[in-house]
Formats: sequence, C-alpha cells, structure tokens
Amino acid sequence: MDIHILETDPAVELAGYELARCLGEMTSRQIKVVEGRRPGPQPDIYLGTAESLGEIADLLDVDDPRWDDAYTLRSVDESLVIAGVNPRSVLMGVYGYLRELGAEWLWPGADGEVLPQIDQVPLHGFDIVAVPPNRHRGVCMAGAPALEHVLDMVEWMPKVGLNTYFLQFQVASYFWRLWYEHDLNPTWSQRRELTDEECEQMDRQVICAVKERGLLLHQVGHGWTAAALGLPSSSGWVIYDGPIADSDRELLAQVNGKREIWGGVPMNTELCYGNPEARRRLLQSVLDYAREHPEVDALHFWLSDAPNNHCECELCRDYGPWDWYATLLNELSARLNELAPEMKIVFLAYHDLLWPPEKVKLDLSNNNLIIMFAPITRCYAHRLAAPDCGEEHELVRPARNEMQMPTDNPDLVQLWRLWDWSDRPNSFVFDYHFIRPWLGDRLSLYLAELMPEDIADFAELGLGGLVNCATERIFYPTGWPYYLTARLLWGELASPEDRRRYFTLAYGESAGIAQYFLDGLVAVNGASIHHPQWWQQVESSRLPEARSFVEAQRTNLEDAAAHAISETQTRSWQLLLHYRELVSRFLDAQYHRECGAVDEAMAELEGIKQFVQQTEPETARALDAYVLLVCLEQLRRLWAD
Repeated sequence: MDIHILETDPAVELAGYELARCLGEMTSRQIKVVEGRRPGPQPDIYLGTAESLGEIADLLDVDDPRWDDAYTLRSVDESLVIAGVNPRSVLMGVYGYLRELGAEWLWPGADGEVLPQIDQVPLHGFDIVAVPPNRHRGVCMAGAPALEHVLDMVEWMPKVGLNTYFLQFQVASYFWRLWYEHDLNPTWSQRRELTDEECEQMDRQVICAVKERGLLLHQVGHGWTAAALGLPSSSGWVIYDGPIADSDRELLAQVNGKREIWGGVPMNTELCYGNPEARRRLLQSVLDYAREHPEVDALHFWLSDAPNNHCECELCRDYGPWDWYATLLNELSARLNELAPEMKIVFLAYHDLLWPPEKVKLDLSNNNLIIMFAPITRCYAHRLAAPDCGEEHELVRPARNEMQMPTDNPDLVQLWRLWDWSDRPNSFVFDYHFIRPWLGDRLSLYLAELMPEDIADFAELGLGGLVNCATERIFYPTGWPYYLTARLLWGELASPEDRRRYFTLAYGESAGIAQYFLDGLVAVNGASIHHPQWWQQVESSRLPEARSFVEAQRTNLEDAAAHAISETQTRSWQLLLHYRELVSRFLDAQYHRECGAVDEAMAELEGIKQFVQQTEPETARALDAYVLLVCLEQLRRLWAD
C-alpha cells in the first residue's frame, strides 16, 4: 500500500509523510509516499485538496476555502481518499483518519502522541465529512515560551483541529526574553540574553512552521502607537526613559493638560487622533509593515493597551475613542485592500473600545475587517452568558476617560450585543481562560467545566470562534482542558466516556485514581468564587476538608505512579504528583493567612516559590513557572501590607 499526494503544497506533502510515519509505527511496516495520480483500483490512500480531487470531494462546501476548514474521508473502490478544502484541512483530515484508528495527541511533544498497534490499515467503509462550526480556532503567544515550546504547539495544533497562530508584537521579543533571560528563577542554569536578531530569527522559525502546515498567521496587535513615534514597540510593558522630540510630543494624547507617555510605557500610550499627522504616521507604520510581511493572513490593528488615556484636546473632542478608532479603521481598510487584498485586519472591542462607534459608521465594503471581542475583565466563575453573574446594569456610554470596566458578564454581553455584528465568520472571542483565571481555578481544573459552556455561548452570541490568549505551557496538571477546548471548537461534544478515554491514554490502568483525585479536589473545594481574590483558592469553611483530602491522596497517587508503563504515563503521573504537592502548599498558605498567622503564611509562600523554581526543569513543558512566580510575588506584596 502506498500514499499518493496529488499536489506539491507543503501541508499536503507533510500530511503524506505524517500519515506514512504514523501508520508505519502502528503496523510495523514501511509505507511509501509517492507522487500521486487519480485514485485507481489498487488499495492505496490518496491525499489532496477538493480542487485536485474534483467530484470525490463534492460534499465539501464552505464559505471561504482560504479561511474555513473541512475534510472528507471517503472509500472509493479499493482505496481511501482524504480530501480537504485547503491544504491544512488535508493535514487535519490525516489526523482525523488516524484518530478513527485509535491514535491521539494528548498534548504537544512526542510524549503526548499515542499510536496503537493495528494489524491492517482499514480503507473500506469510510464516508465522513467533517466541517467545524467555528472559523477561528487559535492560539496566541503569551507567557514565557522557549522556541521548542512554540514549535511543539504549532506542530500539535492541526492534530487537534486548531488552525490559527498569533504572534504578538512586530517581533515577539518580549515573550522570548521572558524565557531565555529567566529573571525570576536564578537557579536556572541556561539563562542568557537575546539579541534583537535572535528574536527575529525565532519569529521566522515559528512562521515557517505555521506556513508549512498551512495554518493562518495572525501578527502584531500591541505596539502600533509606539511604532508611529519610533519608540520601542516590541519590548512589552516596559518603562521608556529616552528622549522625545518636541514635534513627536505634539502627537501624543493630551490627558489632564499634559502630553506624556502614559505611565512611561509607550505601548500604553494613545496618540492625538484629531491631528492628521498622528493619524498619517500611525497608519503608515501599519501599511509599511503589511507591505514588508505579505505572509501575514490577519494583521491586528490595536490602539494602546490601557483605558482612560485618550486625548482631550480641542482637535479630538468631537469624537469619542470609538469613533476615532472607526475613522482609522475605515482608512486602513481601504488602503490595505489596495496594497494586500488577501490580508485581513483584526480590530478589537476592548477597554474603552468595548463600546461600538457612535458617529462614524464602519465601512465593511472591502470585506477585510474581523472584529475581536476581548472581555478581559469578565468573571470566570460563570459562563460568559450566565444571567446570574452579578446584576445586569443599564449601560450608559461613558464620558471620555471615565470608562468603568464591567466585571459582571451580563454587562459585557450587553456591550457585545450593541455591536449588532451579523458577520459571524469575521468575528471571534479573544479570551484569557488559560492565563488569567489559571491560578484561581486551581491551575485549569474548573476550566474543563467552563469551556463547553463558554464555547456554546460564543456561538449563541454570533461569534465565530476563539483565539486563546494563553501561555504555551498550559498542560498542568493535565492537558484535558486545553485538548477539550480544541475539540469543542471543532464541533465535537465531549462525553464522560471521552474524558475517561483521555485519562486512560494519559495515566494507564490507574487512570481512575487520577480522576478520583481531581474530581474529589473540585468537590471539596466547592464552586468557583465570583470575583475572588486570586489567592483565595477555596472558601474558608472548606479549607480543613480540602487540606485533609489532599494529604490523604498522597499514597494513592504515589502507588499508582509506580505502575506507569510508558513515557506518556510517567510524565502524566509526575505532573500530578507535583500538582498535589503544590496544591497542598497553597492550601496551607491560605489556611495560615486566614487564621491571622501572617508570618507562617509568608514562609509558606517562600517555600512555594523555591519549590516552583527548583522543580522547573521537571515541569517546564507543561507549567509556565514565570506566570506562577509573578503571581506569587504579587501575593507576597499583598500579604506583606
């Protein structure tokens, strides 16, 4: 049996070689990849797009084959055809076929791959069409990743049906440096500084990996207002103490009578949008970038990353922030349509800009605008559309620089509905499940319950998917919540049996013990707390029971871990044992804090910090220690006051 690839696109070629690799391991046979021809009588597998396979793929129907995904697995005579509406869909179809044979990819990296042994490669009886309901199914770089973490994530994405990768900033140097400089863990032996050229090279490697798989590439977002003034635009939320020319200072937003860099952070600084020169320089920086980066599919055009900092001068007073944003978007849309007609612009509803334009109508005639709803201040104890998440208030458009960020979900949902955005494919949620509530929900336990509800709400609200603003390392203590999110976005409803299968593949014959521990921990902790302080992991009244439960499970988990028979199972149990220890320490710290024993609580925090630092080599691929250590330092300062 051979695998025929019917076109030379990199993603289709990769699909062929991945299928040959996996089937070879599953059957212990060598399987060849050959340049294909149309399916004939021989029992082979044929891979190609709907364009190359014609009537064989005639059931595949999507709005836009460049942006939408779909594949079919179809038995034709003695052969099997795997066809997709685009090259990445062919690759996803290959992984879908392998999943039909029992294969799975539990998390990024080789030890997350599970390939069962089979006697024969089945080719008959397939007539499957898979069309995900969400166009946008993505990952946005955040946290502190190494290059290998990002490349592992990109490699994993099509295996679970994700199609979008978002590199923030013009160069993602801010995130790269968080990992390689490793400032929060002096025990890390491989700390080093990166040059700008090294950061750019790592970006290029990620982009190559994205393009090799035919995935959609999103870029930039933050930093445009800084770039327009020649200020640092990729260094993140850092203080700039360099000079500013008087001519440039006139382009800064005037707030409280002053034109200054907002809080000293260029990326958080707005411009004087009533000044034509400020608008010209801002848009020119975006267009120059678009011209130099034709590989970008979706270019994010955001303003500053701070609220209530918009210009109050006479030139700007006639329009609110939302109307100046719409003015900029309309001009950018028209000019980008001429320069790069295939490139989309992503704009955001976020901070002050959660409100839709009031006086300026968005021009949608170029069909190149995608709206991104970013409810960063939402509550994660409730699903997004939960009516009982606080009270719904009458919304009144705020005066300039008097925005009160909504914290109850009904208010955020009201704001989204005001947009009246009917173009679902050109919209998505940019949410923070796997980085903001990550600590408060016991490091991803409750997210497995929240994600199905949230993703259903996104669809009901007319939003076309989700891009996770998340650390790349969010597979702790288990990869189930993130894996589940990917499959839900593809349209698969997860059952208790799906969860049992995942845990069995991850933990082996003792998977029930792992499930009992995690489920029992949720039960004794109680429901998520509405707007808790992040450190308040458990309701006070439940602390004694939670501490006792976690300690009682130590021996059970250690005994089960001793029966691991594969690298996959060994890793799963190591992380779960580490997690049990971390939870135990957190509960002790909270207990002492609530009993008024501040010194003991502070000592516990220091112990947690050292534990996380010393064990980072064991957990680095699954747990973002940088994010955890930042929060521990915030907690130390809070408790010290």
